Amino acid sequence: MTDPKGDHERVFSENYARAAARVLEAVSRTAQLSSLATPEVQDLFENWLEILGRQILRDQDVPGRMDITSRAAEIGVSPSSLLGLLLYLQRQGRVSITEVLLAPGCGRDEDICDCIRQG
Repeated sequence: MTDPKGDHERVFSENYARAAARVLEAVSRTAQLSSLATPEVQDLFENWLEILGRQILRDQDVPGRMDITSRAAEIGVSPSSLLGLLLYLQRQGRVSITEVLLAPGCGRDEDICDCIRQG
């Protein structure tokens, strides 16, 4: 006979351990990347953002509407990343975000990889 409370605690502990491992990995990766914060790498990053900005706005009417999910798939980034890049473009004065249309979500954080969700 299984103990539902024990099973729940085990699943919680496993999920907590996976989340903690993911946080540790992110902190470690951040520390590694911070050592690359040289002027040359910062210039490369700025160039990359410029290229992405051009890709985002290519064939886009301004003013106009943008399907975030489709556009993100076209340029190879997540919808969350595309929204962040649009905010970057707004801060630069290249676009002005004047409207956001909301739809029901999928019920989970889409930026968390499936490896954490696997049990």
